[in-house]
Amino acid sequence: YTRSVLMEFSPDGTLLDSQVVRSAIRSRHRFTYDEVDQVLEHPRTWKRKLDREVWELVPRMRDLAMLLRRRRLEQGAIELALPEVKIVLDEQGRVAGARVIRHTVSHQIIEEFMLAANRAVAETLVNRHVLFLRRIHEPPSPIKLRALTEFVRLLGIPCSSLESRFEIKRVLEQVAGQPTEYAVNYAVLRSMQKAVYSPREIGHYALNWPHYCHFTSPIRRYPDLVIHRMFAEWEQGHKPVSERGWLRALGEHCSEREQRAEAAERELVKLKLLHYLHDRIGYRMQAVITGVEEFGLFAQGVEIPAEGFIAVSSLHDDHYRFDPASRCLIGFRQGHKFRLGDPVVVEVAHVDLARRELEFRLVGTPPATRRAQAPGSRPKPSRKKAQAAASADWQAPPKKRKKKKSKKAKKSKKKQK
Repeated sequence: YTRSVLMEFSPDGTLLDSQVVRSAIRSRHRFTYDEVDQVLEHPRTWKRKLDREVWELVPRMRDLAMLLRRRRLEQGAIELALPEVKIVLDEQGRVAGARVIRHTVSHQIIEEFMLAANRAVAETLVNRHVLFLRRIHEPPSPIKLRALTEFVRLLGIPCSSLESRFEIKRVLEQVAGQPTEYAVNYAVLRSMQKAVYSPREIGHYALNWPHYCHFTSPIRRYPDLVIHRMFAEWEQGHKPVSERGWLRALGEHCSEREQRAEAAERELVKLKLLHYLHDRIGYRMQAVITGVEEFGLFAQGVEIPAEGFIAVSSLHDDHYRFDPASRCLIGFRQGHKFRLGDPVVVEVAHVDLARRELEFRLVGTPPATRRAQAPGSRPKPSRKKAQAAASADWQAPPKKRKKKKSKKAKKSKKKQK
């Protein structure tokens, strides 16, 4: 048994009508996300495996979801590309690996339908003139947006003021798939307020919607259950409790619990990754710089998304100074720079499970991240050396062997003696 939102959309994605009803689920077929992606990519292969109605429904779901998604983004919704870590366990429950979850079409279908249902429920409650527990997202402060604008420009990305949501969207689209994508998305996230639960009618900044609430997960989120109970009260002929003080206190409590749960989840994922790398000292991986400080760099692996620290004292190729304006480490002699978003290659140097700390050792950097050298610095490496540095696993260059002296040089040295 469940509670459903039945919605009718026009061909252009406009919501024409919605109803919140009690219902029962009868599954015709249970899919995983990967299976839905396979049905969409290889429909002929799946035609014999599925009922005709189910086989025809999946691509129609995709078409509607992509229509709603395109309409939502065109209307100003801001969407960040932030990695979500999936821990892979073996049969004994030990960490066998980790990967970043790809946000595929199947995920987007569910996301768009959930967003549409949540919005429809919020608008239904608004039309009934009752207070309810909203999911709100306050606009970021102008000071943070100005700082974000300066940071993006320092990365070499031309932009006007990011106080415009559409300019933020344009910058995010511009860096998609680029080395700076990770840094820019996290910088935008840090400039934003946290979404919370509250009866205040201030809308949702990221979605750019005036009315929004959480409805679709009553089993795992208490705010959703509160909304379900309001509809149950109406069905029984009672007016639901919607007192502002009670809703405000409930919203604060639920927001605080949500933030604690998210922090606990992050700590668990971090600990699992540290356990995985504990027995893999020397393991090399491609990574992206996620933080630059005077005392060193923070980098996160690409394939195994563990974040570690690279001490500036371990960078032996040069002496580095910290530029707080551009948040870069800049070498004195060779002019190398390390900044947010730069790709690097690291190896696991030390894992401290008790302190939950991971230390990396910098192995190399792709040639594209090497900056132009300062006047009077050492000459650029030869073409062969540059190609060797660009090898697949970024091996450190071998130590130079001492050249054997010729017989003539030995004789001349004896004469000098």
